[in-house]
Amino acid sequence: MVTLTINGEDHELDVPEQMPLLWALRDVVKLTGTKFGCGMAQCGACTVHLDGEAVRSCVTPVAQAQGRAITTLEAIGDDPTGASV
Repeated sequence: MVTLTINGEDHELDVPEQMPLLWALRDVVKLTGTKFGCGMAQCGACTVHLDGEAVRSCVTPVAQAQGRAITTLEAIGDDPTGASV
């Protein structure tokens, strides 16, 4: 069992720790704003923030995200900059 803090909420997930964060977000938590693009951390479609730092979720294992604040596209609409985008 893995606990991830996503957009300020804790989620307990029954996923392997080596699973890419992208698939945990999309397939398990059902937050589909983060997209699959190239799968090689080149295009940026899968970018999320971990503790405010941009990372490519397609190559970031779930284990690396434990204990850190994950911010996805779904959460940025709550601030003035995100709302304008």
